[in-house]
Amino acid sequence: MTANEILELISKQWATTQDIKKLGSIGNHKAYAIRNKIIEDLKKQNRILSNRHVPMKEVVEYLGIDIKYLQKVSKE
Repeated sequence: MTANEILELISKQWATTQDIKKLGSIGNHKAYAIRNKIIEDLKKQNRILSNRHVPMKEVVEYLGIDIKYLQKVSKE
């Protein structure tokens, strides 16, 4: 994925398992594991979820995506 494609994908409020697969360049099993880990962590914080989707902010943080770097690269 290009920097622009990643930035476009992470601009969504909610992430699906398919989004996690694309962002992490991983398979179904690992994407579901990441989603479930994020859900578990959010439930511990008593945060409400929407239809098995997770906040994109949490996915970006979990995967360690550097948004500032992607923005810089996309401008070049």
